[in-house]
Amino acid sequence: MKAVNRLGVSAFFALTLFPALLQASTLKDKQIRHSLHWGYSGSAGPEHWGTLANKFVLCGSGMRQSPVDIEYDYSVELYPLLFEYQPVPLKVVNNGHTLQVNYDSPVQQKTVSIGGKSFPVKSRPVYNSKLMLGDVPYKLLQFHFHTPSEHAVTGERYAMEVHLVHQSDDGNLAVVGVLLKRGAKNQLLQKVLDNVSGTINKVNVTGIMVNSADLLPDKRQYFHYSGSLTTPPCSENVNWLVMKDAMEVSGQQVSRFTQLIGANARPLQEILWRSMLLSE
Repeated sequence: MKAVNRLGVSAFFALTLFPALLQASTLKDKQIRHSLHWGYSGSAGPEHWGTLANKFVLCGSGMRQSPVDIEYDYSVELYPLLFEYQPVPLKVVNNGHTLQVNYDSPVQQKTVSIGGKSFPVKSRPVYNSKLMLGDVPYKLLQFHFHTPSEHAVTGERYAMEVHLVHQSDDGNLAVVGVLLKRGAKNQLLQKVLDNVSGTINKVNVTGIMVNSADLLPDKRQYFHYSGSLTTPPCSENVNWLVMKDAMEVSGQQVSRFTQLIGANARPLQEILWRSMLLSE
């Protein structure tokens, strides 16, 4: 029984943006910045996120939080995930919470010349690297890693998980999660580990090319549910698209990532009233 069709699922794709962190030099602003510090253990750990700042309140009181244990209700006809990724120069940063690769994807926007000046023409932009959900393009912004995996499948958490963050022209987000099980070395992750700077928040730009398509399994069946960011401010109405098939990562790579970052997976959240759907 197909309880959800493609038209109905399209209503799920309404998401929120990551807010910018405050930067200040006065004592008062420094105190504000300190209150926004968060981590994965101790007094700044996940169980305290909701009390660290007003903008983090959903971390403690939200009803659509992520990650969750994946036990799907039934399979339905969802939009196929059409990935159109292009190689880009590797730009990796250790932001203190994860290793993140910023994925530049230039926008091709039409212009018209009037009186010798160029003016943009209002039209849908074309992204060099994007995810297509139906007829809506989502630009690939970045991808980053967690250990152990943030999502679990019937109670089992994997060695790692990579999140590929996408944004549409109107500011909506779609996050693709790929579970990483222990096995062969992951070539793209190795490039990240080999080229990250030892300085926190320093973006290391290399001449090495990477393609996020190398992080994706061949089969594109996926789980879908409505959730949240897995880090503060834990904003809700995030569309999670977690690939059913896992990719591999070596034990040595997991150990190296843990040395650099430590465990950075949020505890599982209650799924409550939400449906977990599996694409056909």
